[in-house]
Amino acid sequence: MADKDQGADKTEKPTPKKIRDARKEGNVAKSKELTSTVLVMGWIAGAWMLMGMMHARISELFDRSLEAVGQPFFETLPELGSLALQTLLWLTVPLMVLAMLLAAVTEFLQTGPIATLKKISPKLDKLNPVEGVKKMFSMDNLVELIKSVLKSAALIGIGYIVLRGMLEGLLKLPYASPAAMGSAIWHALKWIVIWTVAVFFFVSALDVWYQKYSYTKKLKMSRRDIKQEVKENEGDPYVKQRRKQLHQEWSQQNMLGSVRKSSVVVTNPTHIAVALQYEHGETELPVVVAKGEGALAEEIKRAAEEAGVPILQNVPLARGLNEKVELDDYIGSEFFEAVAEVLHWAEGVRRGHHGG
Repeated sequence: MADKDQGADKTEKPTPKKIRDARKEGNVAKSKELTSTVLVMGWIAGAWMLMGMMHARISELFDRSLEAVGQPFFETLPELGSLALQTLLWLTVPLMVLAMLLAAVTEFLQTGPIATLKKISPKLDKLNPVEGVKKMFSMDNLVELIKSVLKSAALIGIGYIVLRGMLEGLLKLPYASPAAMGSAIWHALKWIVIWTVAVFFFVSALDVWYQKYSYTKKLKMSRRDIKQEVKENEGDPYVKQRRKQLHQEWSQQNMLGSVRKSSVVVTNPTHIAVALQYEHGETELPVVVAKGEGALAEEIKRAAEEAGVPILQNVPLARGLNEKVELDDYIGSEFFEAVAEVLHWAEGVRRGHHGG
């Protein structure tokens, strides 16, 4: 009900996600008129190509039936029944197979590959008489009614125009040969079929346009719907910011824990702080276990002071390590000598502290 009540502000085109979700439910834009028109053309073309075979089969059935005149009924019945059934199958099965293939190809070209059971699943709202009455007077049903009236009027008009144009010749048929009668009937059917197919294609073209327009209109979204979809796809900005903040706090706590176990902290003295960890025999090279600028540098120094980690002011070394060495990486060869001196100093501080 909320979606129906808010339909007035649905002015935005549907997003790709909205269209994908609709396809998953079997809701796609397709024209039944185009499919029926292709089927009619397929039947006409198939009947025309199979006309020779059909004529031969029907002629054989009539010949056998005439030959059976005067023979015992129950003796000829099995043979004629079998031949009639074969004739019926030869006349109908090829056209039915052709119709199924054409319908499948036409539907596929309109909608693409799609498979869902939601369209045939039972829904309680289909049993609601109020919804049924609303659908009876919906725009789609009105359009279907207009199409039916248009096609019926067109067929009546085509028949009238063709027969009126042939009226003079038709009045002379009683005095003409049977071949002339067949030719007149064929001429009338030919023009009726041509104009009927043309009208059906015109109606189909209009229906294809309308179905796409109606489909897009039904899927239109409000600005609030689009914002909600963005939140669902990318996450709520507040939640994302809070998650990022918690991650930073967690990383900072881990880093400060590493500072308390580090060997020495090198400072800038106030803007930069870098903590180094090195255990002889355990680590191959000194590792930068924590680094930061500004407030984070102050936190690193505070954690080092609380844990009794030596702090040394060395501006070039602090800047170089902060810029060129990533967190939890080994130092580069250009820092070997300077870091070795710092670690030697830190070791001396610890020994003096413990000795004292």
